[in-house]
Amino acid sequence: MNAAERDLSQDAEDAVRLVAGLLRSGEGGEAFRERRRVTTWSASEAGLLQPSLVEERGTAVRVRRGRESLLVARVGDGPEALREAVREASRRAGGSPFLKRRPDRPGQGSARPPEPGEEERTQALAAALARAIPDPRGLTVSLAVSRVTVTRAVVTPRSFFRCGTSVRLEATGVLSRADSRRTFAFQASGSWTAAVEALSRSLKEAARPMPSLQPPEGEGNVVFSPSASAVFWHETVGHPLEAEGGERASVLARVPQAAVAPQGLRVVDDPTREDLPGAFLHDDEGVPAQVVPLLEDGCIVGVLTDRRTAGSESNGHGRCADFRRPPRPRLSNLVVSAGKVSLEELFGLCGTGIWVKEISAGSADPESGRFVLFVERAQVLRKGRAGAALSRFVLTGDLLQALRHLAPERGDSALPAPGLGMCVKAGDPLPVGGAAPAILVRGLRVRAARG
Repeated sequence: MNAAERDLSQDAEDAVRLVAGLLRSGEGGEAFRERRRVTTWSASEAGLLQPSLVEERGTAVRVRRGRESLLVARVGDGPEALREAVREASRRAGGSPFLKRRPDRPGQGSARPPEPGEEERTQALAAALARAIPDPRGLTVSLAVSRVTVTRAVVTPRSFFRCGTSVRLEATGVLSRADSRRTFAFQASGSWTAAVEALSRSLKEAARPMPSLQPPEGEGNVVFSPSASAVFWHETVGHPLEAEGGERASVLARVPQAAVAPQGLRVVDDPTREDLPGAFLHDDEGVPAQVVPLLEDGCIVGVLTDRRTAGSESNGHGRCADFRRPPRPRLSNLVVSAGKVSLEELFGLCGTGIWVKEISAGSADPESGRFVLFVERAQVLRKGRAGAALSRFVLTGDLLQALRHLAPERGDSALPAPGLGMCVKAGDPLPVGGAAPAILVRGLRVRAARG
Protein backbone atom coordinates (compact mmCIF):
# COMPACT_ATOMS: atom_id res chain seq x y z
CA MET A 1 0.00 0.00 0.00
CA ASN A 2 1.49 3.32 -1.06
CA ALA A 3 1.11 6.71 0.65
CA ALA A 4 -1.91 7.80 -1.39
CA GLU A 5 -3.72 4.52 -0.69
CA ARG A 6 -3.02 4.91 3.04
CA ASP A 7 -4.44 8.45 2.94
CA LEU A 8 -7.66 7.32 1.26
CA SER A 9 -8.17 4.51 3.79
CA GLN A 10 -7.30 6.44 6.97
CA ASP A 11 -10.95 6.65 8.08
CA ALA A 12 -12.14 3.38 6.54
CA GLU A 13 -14.35 2.27 9.45
CA ASP A 14 -16.05 5.67 9.86
CA ALA A 15 -16.56 5.88 6.09
CA VAL A 16 -18.30 2.50 5.95
CA ARG A 17 -20.63 3.52 8.79
CA LEU A 18 -21.51 6.78 7.03
CA VAL A 19 -22.38 5.04 3.77
CA ALA A 20 -24.36 2.33 5.56
CA GLY A 21 -26.37 5.01 7.40
CA LEU A 22 -27.16 6.87 4.19
CA LEU A 23 -28.81 4.04 2.26
CA ARG A 24 -32.44 3.11 2.90
CA SER A 25 -34.27 -0.13 2.21
CA GLY A 26 -34.28 -0.94 -1.48
CA GLU A 27 -31.35 1.36 -2.27
CA GLY A 28 -27.83 0.56 -3.31
CA GLY A 29 -24.82 2.78 -3.53
CA GLU A 30 -21.29 3.57 -2.51
CA ALA A 31 -18.80 6.35 -1.96
CA PHE A 32 -15.90 6.81 -4.36
CA ARG A 33 -12.55 8.50 -3.69
CA GLU A 34 -9.96 9.52 -6.24
CA ARG A 35 -6.56 11.16 -6.24
CA ARG A 36 -5.03 12.08 -9.59
CA ARG A 37 -1.51 13.43 -10.08
CA VAL A 38 -0.41 14.48 -13.58
CA THR A 39 3.12 15.61 -14.42
CA THR A 40 3.22 17.02 -17.96
CA TRP A 41 6.15 17.93 -20.19
CA SER A 42 5.69 20.04 -23.34
CA ALA A 43 7.86 18.76 -26.17
CA SER A 44 8.72 20.30 -29.54
CA GLU A 45 11.36 19.77 -32.21
CA ALA A 46 13.51 22.20 -30.21
CA GLY A 47 13.47 20.13 -27.04
CA LEU A 48 11.67 19.52 -23.77
CA LEU A 49 10.33 22.09 -21.32
CA GLN A 50 10.37 21.61 -17.54
CA PRO A 51 7.29 19.77 -16.30
CA SER A 52 4.15 21.20 -14.75
CA LEU A 53 2.26 19.41 -11.97
CA VAL A 54 -1.50 19.18 -11.41
CA GLU A 55 -3.04 17.22 -8.54
CA GLU A 56 -6.78 16.73 -8.06
CA ARG A 57 -8.62 15.03 -5.21
CA GLY A 58 -12.31 14.20 -5.19
CA THR A 59 -15.11 12.27 -3.49
CA ALA A 60 -18.45 11.13 -4.85
CA VAL A 61 -21.47 9.55 -3.19
CA ARG A 62 -23.82 7.51 -5.40
CA VAL A 63 -27.29 6.23 -4.55
CA ARG A 64 -29.25 3.82 -6.78
CA ARG A 65 -32.88 2.76 -6.65
CA GLY A 66 -33.75 0.50 -9.56
CA ARG A 67 -32.36 2.16 -12.69
CA GLU A 68 -32.56 5.63 -11.19
CA SER A 69 -29.42 7.08 -9.65
CA LEU A 70 -28.12 10.09 -7.75
CA LEU A 71 -24.54 11.34 -7.72
CA VAL A 72 -23.08 14.03 -5.43
CA ALA A 73 -19.44 15.05 -5.96
CA ARG A 74 -17.18 17.11 -3.73
CA VAL A 75 -13.60 18.31 -4.10
CA GLY A 76 -11.28 16.66 -1.57
CA ASP A 77 -10.67 13.01 -0.68
CA GLY A 78 -10.73 13.17 3.13
CA PRO A 79 -13.31 12.55 5.87
CA GLU A 80 -14.95 15.99 5.69
CA ALA A 81 -15.47 15.80 1.91
CA LEU A 82 -17.20 12.44 2.41
CA ARG A 83 -19.42 13.81 5.18
CA GLU A 84 -20.43 16.79 3.05
CA ALA A 85 -21.28 14.53 0.12
CA VAL A 86 -23.29 12.16 2.34
CA ARG A 87 -25.14 15.11 3.88
CA GLU A 88 -26.09 16.50 0.46
CA ALA A 89 -27.01 13.09 -0.96
CA SER A 90 -29.27 12.43 2.02
CA ARG A 91 -30.95 15.82 1.62
CA ARG A 92 -31.66 15.20 -2.08
CA ALA A 93 -32.90 11.70 -1.37
CA GLY A 94 -35.28 12.93 1.34
CA GLY A 95 -33.31 11.98 4.44
CA SER A 96 -31.90 14.25 7.14
CA PRO A 97 -28.92 12.72 8.97
CA PHE A 98 -27.40 14.82 11.71
CA LEU A 99 -23.74 15.03 10.70
CA LYS A 100 -21.60 17.41 12.69
CA ARG A 101 -18.60 18.89 10.95
CA ARG A 102 -15.29 17.44 12.01
CA PRO A 103 -11.95 19.11 11.43
CA ASP A 104 -9.76 17.53 8.78
CA ARG A 105 -6.91 15.43 10.00
CA PRO A 106 -3.52 17.11 9.84
CA GLY A 107 -2.20 17.33 6.30
CA GLN A 108 -5.55 16.62 4.61
CA GLY A 109 -5.65 18.46 1.29
CA SER A 110 -2.11 19.81 1.57
CA ALA A 111 0.05 20.01 -1.53
CA ARG A 112 2.77 17.41 -1.91
CA PRO A 113 6.29 18.23 -3.04
CA PRO A 114 7.56 16.96 -6.41
CA GLU A 115 7.93 13.20 -6.49
CA PRO A 116 11.38 11.66 -6.07
CA GLY A 117 13.06 10.86 -9.36
CA GLU A 118 11.40 13.65 -11.34
CA GLU A 119 14.71 15.02 -12.62
CA GLU A 120 15.82 11.54 -13.69
CA ARG A 121 12.54 10.97 -15.50
CA THR A 122 12.91 14.30 -17.30
CA GLN A 123 16.41 13.38 -18.45
CA ALA A 124 15.31 9.93 -19.65
CA LEU A 125 12.39 11.43 -21.57
CA ALA A 126 14.57 14.08 -23.21
CA ALA A 127 17.06 11.44 -24.31
CA ALA A 128 14.27 9.23 -25.72
CA LEU A 129 12.81 12.11 -27.75
CA ALA A 130 16.25 12.97 -29.09
CA ARG A 131 16.70 9.38 -30.27
CA ALA A 132 13.29 9.43 -31.91
CA ILE A 133 13.93 12.66 -33.84
CA PRO A 134 17.69 13.09 -34.27
CA ASP A 135 17.25 15.46 -37.23
CA PRO A 136 14.13 17.65 -36.87
CA ARG A 137 14.67 19.69 -40.05
CA GLY A 138 11.39 20.14 -41.91
CA LEU A 139 9.39 18.74 -38.99
CA THR A 140 7.24 20.59 -36.48
CA VAL A 141 6.43 18.74 -33.27
CA SER A 142 3.91 19.71 -30.60
CA LEU A 143 3.46 17.07 -27.93
CA ALA A 144 2.19 16.85 -24.36
CA VAL A 145 3.84 13.95 -22.54
CA SER A 146 2.37 13.08 -19.14
CA ARG A 147 3.03 10.75 -16.26
CA VAL A 148 -0.41 10.05 -14.84
CA THR A 149 -0.84 8.51 -11.40
CA VAL A 150 -4.39 7.68 -10.29
CA THR A 151 -5.35 6.17 -6.93
CA ARG A 152 -8.95 5.12 -6.27
CA ALA A 153 -10.97 3.54 -3.47
CA VAL A 154 -14.63 2.60 -2.94
CA VAL A 155 -16.63 2.60 0.30
CA THR A 156 -19.70 0.33 0.41
CA PRO A 157 -22.15 -0.19 3.29
CA ARG A 158 -20.15 -3.28 4.25
CA SER A 159 -16.49 -2.65 3.53
CA PHE A 160 -13.70 -0.45 2.15
CA PHE A 161 -12.07 -1.51 -1.11
CA ARG A 162 -8.88 -0.37 -2.79
CA CYS A 163 -9.16 -0.08 -6.55
CA GLY A 164 -5.37 0.30 -6.69
CA THR A 165 -2.95 2.80 -8.15
CA SER A 166 -2.29 3.03 -11.86
CA VAL A 167 0.75 4.75 -13.34
CA ARG A 168 0.98 5.30 -17.07
CA LEU A 169 2.75 7.43 -19.65
CA GLU A 170 0.52 9.31 -22.09
CA ALA A 171 1.58 11.33 -25.12
CA THR A 172 -0.68 13.26 -27.48
CA GLY A 173 -0.03 15.91 -30.08
CA VAL A 174 0.65 16.73 -33.70
CA LEU A 175 3.58 16.19 -36.09
CA SER A 176 3.61 18.41 -39.18
CA ARG A 177 5.60 18.75 -42.37
CA ALA A 178 5.09 21.16 -45.23
CA ASP A 179 2.82 18.72 -47.08
CA SER A 180 1.32 16.64 -44.26
CA ARG A 181 0.00 16.68 -40.72
CA ARG A 182 -0.70 13.76 -38.44
CA THR A 183 -2.02 13.35 -34.94
CA PHE A 184 -0.07 11.24 -32.47
CA ALA A 185 -1.38 9.29 -29.47
CA PHE A 186 0.48 6.83 -27.28
CA GLN A 187 0.21 5.28 -23.85
CA ALA A 188 2.07 2.63 -21.89
CA SER A 189 2.12 1.26 -18.37
CA GLY A 190 5.06 -0.40 -16.64
CA SER A 191 8.42 1.10 -15.73
CA TRP A 192 9.31 4.60 -16.87
CA THR A 193 12.43 3.36 -18.67
CA ALA A 194 10.50 0.82 -20.73
CA ALA A 195 7.64 3.26 -21.39
CA VAL A 196 9.83 6.09 -22.72
CA GLU A 197 11.77 3.63 -24.89
CA ALA A 198 8.50 2.40 -26.40
CA LEU A 199 7.44 6.03 -26.89
CA SER A 200 10.72 6.73 -28.70
CA ARG A 201 10.15 3.87 -31.14
CA SER A 202 6.56 4.88 -31.82
CA LEU A 203 7.46 8.55 -32.32
CA LYS A 204 10.30 7.63 -34.68
CA GLU A 205 7.84 5.77 -36.89
CA ALA A 206 5.33 8.61 -36.76
CA ALA A 207 7.96 11.17 -37.78
CA ARG A 208 8.70 9.47 -41.10
CA PRO A 209 7.60 11.44 -44.21
CA MET A 210 4.06 10.61 -45.30
CA PRO A 211 3.92 8.46 -48.46
CA SER A 212 1.78 9.68 -51.35
CA LEU A 213 0.60 6.34 -52.76
CA GLN A 214 -3.18 5.96 -52.36
CA PRO A 215 -4.67 2.48 -51.82
CA PRO A 216 -7.20 1.24 -54.38
CA GLU A 217 -10.73 1.95 -53.21
CA GLY A 218 -13.28 -0.82 -52.88
CA GLU A 219 -13.27 -4.16 -51.09
CA GLY A 220 -9.93 -5.62 -50.11
CA ASN A 221 -8.20 -8.20 -47.93
CA VAL A 222 -6.42 -6.82 -44.88
CA VAL A 223 -3.73 -8.20 -42.58
CA PHE A 224 -3.73 -6.36 -39.26
CA SER A 225 -0.55 -6.10 -37.18
CA PRO A 226 -0.96 -7.08 -33.48
CA SER A 227 -1.29 -3.41 -32.51
CA ALA A 228 -3.87 -2.68 -35.24
CA SER A 229 -5.65 -5.94 -34.49
CA ALA A 230 -6.18 -4.85 -30.86
CA VAL A 231 -8.03 -1.75 -32.10
CA PHE A 232 -10.13 -3.88 -34.48
CA TRP A 233 -11.23 -6.15 -31.61
CA HIS A 234 -11.84 -3.20 -29.31
CA GLU A 235 -14.32 -1.68 -31.76
CA THR A 236 -15.97 -4.78 -33.23
CA VAL A 237 -16.35 -6.98 -30.12
CA GLY A 238 -15.49 -4.94 -27.03
CA HIS A 239 -17.88 -1.99 -27.34
CA PRO A 240 -20.83 -4.03 -28.69
CA LEU A 241 -20.61 -6.28 -25.61
CA GLU A 242 -20.73 -3.47 -23.05
CA ALA A 243 -24.16 -3.80 -21.42
CA GLU A 244 -24.80 -0.05 -21.37
CA GLY A 245 -27.41 0.00 -24.09
CA GLY A 246 -29.33 -3.13 -23.12
CA GLU A 247 -29.60 -6.25 -25.21
CA ARG A 248 -31.62 -4.57 -27.99
CA ALA A 249 -28.92 -1.97 -28.63
CA SER A 250 -26.12 -4.25 -29.82
CA VAL A 251 -26.04 -6.60 -32.78
CA LEU A 252 -23.86 -8.99 -30.75
CA ALA A 253 -25.79 -8.82 -27.48
CA ARG A 254 -28.97 -9.66 -29.41
CA VAL A 255 -27.60 -13.10 -30.36
CA PRO A 256 -26.15 -14.69 -27.17
CA GLN A 257 -24.42 -18.04 -27.72
CA ALA A 258 -24.36 -17.44 -31.49
CA ALA A 259 -21.27 -18.52 -33.41
CA VAL A 260 -19.98 -15.29 -34.94
CA ALA A 261 -16.27 -16.04 -35.47
CA PRO A 262 -14.00 -18.99 -36.29
CA GLN A 263 -13.76 -21.92 -33.90
CA GLY A 264 -10.89 -21.80 -31.46
CA LEU A 265 -11.10 -18.02 -31.02
CA ARG A 266 -11.25 -16.73 -27.45
CA VAL A 267 -11.71 -13.07 -26.48
CA VAL A 268 -11.75 -11.95 -22.84
CA ASP A 269 -11.70 -8.64 -21.01
CA ASP A 270 -9.04 -8.90 -18.31
CA PRO A 271 -8.60 -6.07 -15.76
CA THR A 272 -6.13 -8.25 -13.83
CA ARG A 273 -3.44 -7.84 -16.52
CA GLU A 274 -1.17 -5.42 -14.65
CA ASP A 275 1.09 -4.99 -17.68
CA LEU A 276 -1.75 -3.27 -19.57
CA PRO A 277 -3.14 0.25 -18.94
CA GLY A 278 -6.71 -0.79 -18.07
CA ALA A 279 -5.83 -2.83 -14.97
CA PHE A 280 -7.47 -2.41 -11.54
CA LEU A 281 -8.04 -4.37 -8.30
CA HIS A 282 -11.72 -3.43 -7.87
CA ASP A 283 -13.88 -1.54 -10.30
CA ASP A 284 -15.20 1.92 -9.45
CA GLU A 285 -18.20 0.41 -7.64
CA GLY A 286 -16.13 -1.86 -5.39
CA VAL A 287 -16.65 -5.12 -7.32
CA PRO A 288 -13.50 -7.28 -7.53
CA ALA A 289 -11.77 -7.28 -10.90
CA GLN A 290 -12.43 -10.46 -12.83
CA VAL A 291 -11.72 -11.91 -16.24
CA VAL A 292 -14.90 -11.91 -18.33
CA PRO A 293 -15.03 -14.17 -21.41
CA LEU A 294 -16.82 -12.48 -24.32
CA LEU A 295 -16.19 -15.02 -27.09
CA GLU A 296 -15.40 -18.71 -26.51
CA ASP A 297 -14.66 -20.95 -29.47
CA GLY A 298 -16.04 -18.15 -31.67
CA CYS A 299 -19.39 -17.98 -29.79
CA ILE A 300 -20.77 -15.04 -27.78
CA VAL A 301 -20.73 -16.00 -24.10
CA GLY A 302 -20.78 -12.78 -22.08
CA VAL A 303 -21.26 -9.04 -21.72
CA LEU A 304 -19.58 -6.47 -19.48
CA THR A 305 -21.81 -5.21 -16.67
CA ASP A 306 -21.95 -2.83 -13.71
CA ARG A 307 -24.29 -2.57 -10.72
CA ARG A 308 -26.86 -0.52 -12.63
CA THR A 309 -27.20 -3.09 -15.44
CA ALA A 310 -26.73 -6.27 -13.38
CA GLY A 311 -27.22 -5.36 -9.70
CA SER A 312 -25.38 -7.72 -7.37
CA GLU A 313 -24.43 -9.88 -10.38
CA SER A 314 -22.10 -7.19 -11.78
CA ASN A 315 -18.94 -8.71 -13.24
CA GLY A 316 -16.74 -5.82 -12.14
CA HIS A 317 -16.67 -3.47 -15.12
CA GLY A 318 -18.33 -0.36 -13.71
CA ARG A 319 -15.83 2.38 -14.54
CA CYS A 320 -15.95 6.18 -14.45
CA ALA A 321 -13.78 8.85 -16.03
CA ASP A 322 -13.40 10.69 -12.71
CA PHE A 323 -15.23 11.25 -9.44
CA ARG A 324 -17.69 13.68 -11.05
CA ARG A 325 -18.99 11.13 -13.55
CA PRO A 326 -21.21 8.08 -12.95
CA PRO A 327 -19.85 4.60 -13.63
CA ARG A 328 -21.01 2.62 -16.62
CA PRO A 329 -20.00 -0.74 -18.18
CA ARG A 330 -16.65 -0.21 -19.89
CA LEU A 331 -13.81 -2.26 -21.31
CA SER A 332 -10.52 -2.62 -19.45
CA ASN A 333 -7.95 -4.83 -21.25
CA LEU A 334 -9.25 -6.83 -24.21
CA VAL A 335 -7.13 -9.94 -24.79
CA VAL A 336 -7.43 -12.18 -27.87
CA SER A 337 -6.05 -15.70 -28.09
CA ALA A 338 -3.05 -16.28 -30.35
CA GLY A 339 -2.92 -18.72 -33.22
CA LYS A 340 -0.08 -20.75 -34.71
CA VAL A 341 1.07 -19.01 -37.89
CA SER A 342 3.77 -16.43 -38.50
CA LEU A 343 3.17 -12.99 -39.97
CA GLU A 344 4.79 -14.11 -43.23
CA GLU A 345 2.36 -17.04 -43.46
CA LEU A 346 -0.57 -14.62 -43.00
CA PHE A 347 0.86 -12.52 -45.84
CA GLY A 348 0.91 -15.64 -48.01
CA LEU A 349 -2.70 -16.49 -47.13
CA CYS A 350 -3.72 -12.94 -48.01
CA GLY A 351 -1.92 -12.87 -51.35
CA THR A 352 -2.86 -9.42 -52.65
CA GLY A 353 -4.16 -6.89 -50.17
CA ILE A 354 -3.03 -4.44 -47.50
CA TRP A 355 -0.91 -4.82 -44.39
CA VAL A 356 -2.24 -2.39 -41.77
CA LYS A 357 0.48 -1.50 -39.26
CA GLU A 358 -1.11 1.32 -37.26
CA ILE A 359 -4.66 2.56 -36.64
CA SER A 360 -4.90 6.05 -35.19
CA ALA A 361 -8.60 6.00 -34.27
CA GLY A 362 -11.78 3.99 -34.64
CA SER A 363 -15.46 4.01 -33.85
CA ALA A 364 -18.37 1.62 -33.94
CA ASP A 365 -22.16 1.83 -33.80
CA PRO A 366 -23.18 -1.22 -31.73
CA GLU A 367 -26.82 -1.01 -32.85
CA SER A 368 -26.20 -1.02 -36.61
CA GLY A 369 -22.95 -2.96 -36.48
CA ARG A 370 -21.09 -0.49 -38.69
CA PHE A 371 -17.50 0.39 -37.79
CA VAL A 372 -14.80 2.75 -39.07
CA LEU A 373 -11.02 2.45 -38.64
CA PHE A 374 -8.63 5.29 -39.52
CA VAL A 375 -5.40 3.79 -40.83
CA GLU A 376 -2.23 5.80 -40.25
CA ARG A 377 0.45 3.42 -41.58
CA ALA A 378 0.12 0.56 -44.05
CA GLN A 379 1.84 -1.22 -46.93
CA VAL A 380 0.72 -2.90 -50.10
CA LEU A 381 0.73 -6.70 -50.14
CA ARG A 382 1.45 -8.37 -53.49
CA LYS A 383 1.89 -12.10 -53.89
CA GLY A 384 2.33 -12.44 -50.15
CA ARG A 385 5.06 -9.83 -49.80
CA ALA A 386 4.97 -6.36 -48.24
CA GLY A 387 5.66 -3.60 -50.73
CA ALA A 388 5.24 0.17 -51.02
CA ALA A 389 4.02 2.28 -48.13
CA LEU A 390 0.53 3.78 -48.41
CA SER A 391 -0.88 7.15 -47.43
CA ARG A 392 -3.67 7.44 -44.87
CA PHE A 393 -7.00 5.79 -45.62
CA VAL A 394 -10.15 4.50 -43.94
CA LEU A 395 -11.48 0.98 -43.48
CA THR A 396 -15.21 0.42 -43.00
CA GLY A 397 -17.35 -2.62 -42.57
CA ASP A 398 -20.15 -4.48 -40.83
CA LEU A 399 -18.90 -6.20 -37.70
CA LEU A 400 -20.87 -9.43 -38.15
CA GLN A 401 -19.65 -9.77 -41.74
CA ALA A 402 -16.08 -8.90 -40.71
CA LEU A 403 -16.11 -11.59 -38.02
CA ARG A 404 -17.51 -14.12 -40.51
CA HIS A 405 -14.77 -13.21 -42.98
CA LEU A 406 -12.03 -13.46 -40.36
CA ALA A 407 -9.50 -16.13 -41.35
CA PRO A 408 -9.24 -18.96 -38.77
CA GLU A 409 -5.46 -18.63 -38.85
CA ARG A 410 -4.01 -16.04 -36.44
CA GLY A 411 -0.55 -14.85 -35.55
CA ASP A 412 1.43 -16.88 -33.03
CA SER A 413 1.90 -14.03 -30.53
CA ALA A 414 -0.69 -11.85 -28.76
CA LEU A 415 1.27 -8.63 -28.23
CA PRO A 416 0.30 -5.53 -26.18
CA ALA A 417 -0.93 -2.55 -28.22
CA PRO A 418 0.89 0.65 -27.18
CA GLY A 419 -1.13 2.81 -29.56
CA LEU A 420 -4.58 1.85 -28.28
CA GLY A 421 -4.65 5.00 -26.13
CA MET A 422 -7.58 6.48 -24.27
CA CYS A 423 -11.07 5.22 -25.09
CA VAL A 424 -13.67 7.99 -25.20
CA LYS A 425 -17.33 7.01 -24.94
CA ALA A 426 -20.09 9.60 -24.44
CA GLY A 427 -17.38 12.12 -23.60
CA ASP A 428 -15.80 10.00 -20.85
CA PRO A 429 -12.13 9.09 -21.46
CA LEU A 430 -10.71 5.96 -19.82
CA PRO A 431 -7.39 4.14 -20.18
CA VAL A 432 -7.78 0.79 -21.90
CA GLY A 433 -5.36 -1.88 -23.01
CA GLY A 434 -5.28 -4.69 -25.48
CA ALA A 435 -3.22 -7.68 -26.52
CA ALA A 436 -3.95 -9.46 -29.78
CA PRO A 437 -2.26 -11.47 -32.56
CA ALA A 438 -1.98 -10.48 -36.20
CA ILE A 439 -5.15 -11.38 -38.13
CA LEU A 440 -6.45 -11.57 -41.70
CA VAL A 441 -9.90 -10.16 -42.54
CA ARG A 442 -11.28 -10.41 -46.07
CA GLY A 443 -13.70 -8.06 -47.80
CA LEU A 444 -13.29 -4.83 -45.83
CA ARG A 445 -14.09 -1.63 -47.69
CA VAL A 446 -11.22 0.76 -48.38
CA ARG A 447 -11.74 4.45 -49.04
CA ALA A 448 -9.54 7.52 -49.11
CA ALA A 449 -9.21 9.64 -45.99
CA ARG A 450 -10.95 13.00 -46.17
CA GLY A 451 -8.87 16.02 -45.20
